[in-house]
Amino acid sequence: MIVFSDLDRSVIYSNKFLNTDRKYENIEIYNNKDISYISLDTIKYIKKIQEDGLFIPTTTRTFEQFKRINFSSKNIEFTWAITSNGGTILRDNKIFDKWNKEVDKILQKACPIEKMVSDFEKYTRLPGITNFKIAEKLFFYIVVDYNEFKVSMIEEYTSTLGSKNWTFYVSGRKIYFLPKDISKENAIDYLVNYLEIEKFSVIGDSTMDLGMLNIGHMSYVLRHGDLLKYNIDKNFIISKYEGMRGSEEVLSSIIENFNLEIANG
Repeated sequence: MIVFSDLDRSVIYSNKFLNTDRKYENIEIYNNKDISYISLDTIKYIKKIQEDGLFIPTTTRTFEQFKRINFSSKNIEFTWAITSNGGTILRDNKIFDKWNKEVDKILQKACPIEKMVSDFEKYTRLPGITNFKIAEKLFFYIVVDYNEFKVSMIEEYTSTLGSKNWTFYVSGRKIYFLPKDISKENAIDYLVNYLEIEKFSVIGDSTMDLGMLNIGHMSYVLRHGDLLKYNIDKNFIISKYEGMRGSEEVLSSIIENFNLEIANG
């Protein structure tokens, strides 16, 4: 049983999304503030998956941001994890150098981030852009207020991305700009081949998860995610419930399907 799973709003939830009847605990503190939470049943299901296989976090968070999530406090450790939207693979919480060499090859085919950031600088003064961040010298993103900001304001910039081997994603209030092949699915594809994995499940909720959902053998989409705004693949399994209850539902389903496969030989 191998599961590649997005984290934020797929497994863990911020204060904004705690309208829930589930029992949960804090799992992330940042600047002395409680940031993220996880349900008790989700913890139980992840541990069960770990007993019979691998649960592999697959997140757009950077390595540093990922380390803030205190899974160890729940007695959960990950042999493998994918961070930085596929830009980094971790083995036993250390950077896996073999993938780093592949990432270097990807970056050589794309316009350097320094040039991309320099060209974008004039847009950072647009109304509604509340934050601008560079992530591990791999990609950058902005946080926007849609009361003032419209994606069309940066259309002149986004229209040039393809020719520079870059792309962009709109994910909630964040807009990400990345080299085209820095993706969750490319990191998963590498790891699947490296570990000789035959079948795996994928969990996600946002447009940035679409690529990895497309390559999963069983792919689960959380109902509350922005993916449902689009005409997504009919083969995806969409949760009946939203929020933490939806996470529990999906994880439970993966475990049940695995046990059925074992029972049927």
